[in-house]
Amino acid sequence: MTSGYFPVAPELWPEEHKKSYEGGIMTAMSTVATDFNKSEYGAVIQTPSSHPGLFSILMSWNSGTNIKDRMHKFSRTAHVFALARDQASGTVVDSPNCISYQMKDVDKDNLSKGIEKVLRIMAAAGAEEIGTHNNKGRSLKVKEVSYHEFEKFVNEESSMSVTDLSTPVCSAHQMRSCRMGNNPKESVMNQMGETWEVEGLYLADSSVFPTALGVNPMVTIQAIAYCTAQHVLEVLKRKR
Repeated sequence: MTSGYFPVAPELWPEEHKKSYEGGIMTAMSTVATDFNKSEYGAVIQTPSSHPGLFSILMSWNSGTNIKDRMHKFSRTAHVFALARDQASGTVVDSPNCISYQMKDVDKDNLSKGIEKVLRIMAAAGAEEIGTHNNKGRSLKVKEVSYHEFEKFVNEESSMSVTDLSTPVCSAHQMRSCRMGNNPKESVMNQMGETWEVEGLYLADSSVFPTALGVNPMVTIQAIAYCTAQHVLEVLKRKR
């Protein structure tokens, strides 16, 4: 995630009275970094809403004065994140409470490219100050630095490691843990949503996706649930 502070200026923030935490939960999306390596597995850029508690724990700690200043600017701070359609996968190990997930290099590259784009978008939109959300994250006052200083900041912040626990990496909309397919050896469910192993057992959520989508799966889940439900009704009618 990144943040951008926008000062009071009609051309930058048209609705002066509006706060960053008001309005829709997620209001904009860009695919500018989706296909930078021709794989369609790049990063989607989105703007989420954020409350003060979440914002405060994401920001890097420098001093009490610094965090006070950032919280004071919260209502006019925009938040943008890069969402990667990952190619990696995980497994449950030892117990239901322990999982193992190894991020692939291509996923790291996609996130880095996404963060680079986000920082540039913030600056181009007129943010007075931009920064990244991680333990070692820094901020930059865009209009007070040279072009070379800006480029150095963007390159350094977007290339920070995402596997040394210094950068928060979140997972949302888990998918394909019980993938659907036409081969029992490569899938858990058939195309109708019924498990290969247990007759009459159906699933109709994101776990049956053949692969990760890279976008919010709400509408896809609704469609699969509807189609699966229609099939179940047909099965029940035949058994009557």
